[in-house]
Amino acid sequence: MSLVQRILVGIDTSHQSQLALQEAITIAVEQRAALDIVTVINTEKFIGLTQGPMGFGATTPQSLNELTTMLKANLAKARQQAVDAGVTDVRVHLHSGNSKLLLATTLPERYGTDLIVIGATGLNNVARVLIGSNAAYVIRNAACDTLVVRTDEDQQPVKFTKRSTRRL
Repeated sequence: MSLVQRILVGIDTSHQSQLALQEAITIAVEQRAALDIVTVINTEKFIGLTQGPMGFGATTPQSLNELTTMLKANLAKARQQAVDAGVTDVRVHLHSGNSKLLLATTLPERYGTDLIVIGATGLNNVARVLIGSNAAYVIRNAACDTLVVRTDEDQQPVKFTKRSTRRL
């Protein structure tokens, strides 16, 4: 089994992405791998979400600046978390665009990623069908290995019970 040399982890401010970050840090320390921590501002989701007549329109520059500031602070915190855990090569990146495409293909190609770590979606089943899941898209389209960190209904890491193997 070859060692992972570069890990890309996609984060936002959700609990699922923080669990993915923790898993990526653990693997990076164990494998002595470089870690790219990425946040994508999905600009496609801004249309129709602001306070214009009937709730439609483009986002305001002020709200985008506030979001950018918050996400940069989240990335800085994540970087410090990785450094404190012992990851020696940590880079943080803030991008805007289609998060699915960037996380699945564009950024892994650009950074030379061996492993993508992403949190399972926090969406319910109906929302997942309507708008899709970043994790599902990345799994289907990434050229490298992908690890999805799953959570239960209470947004806690999934705990697998040990199964004993018996002879038939």
